[in-house]
Amino acid sequence: MDDTERRQQDRRQDEGTAMQITEASALNRAFGSDAAQRFLKLRGIGEQMAQDLILENYDRRQSARRMNPGKAR
Repeated sequence: MDDTERRQQDRRQDEGTAMQITEASALNRAFGSDAAQRFLKLRGIGEQMAQDLILENYDRRQSARRMNPGKAR
């Protein structure tokens, strides 16, 4: 496997994880962090990492909202 194939494989894996985090974030908003953490745990993401990902994603969204206060979702 050369470097290009390895990078493509890593990107595919990252896209899948990003989709799962996006889904977990939606679950977090709708049903709370417990539901989001269970969702990630069922997909093989450990409990501590799930908590960190949910918090990081939340912090990033809040930071973006503070930067663009006129842009409502």
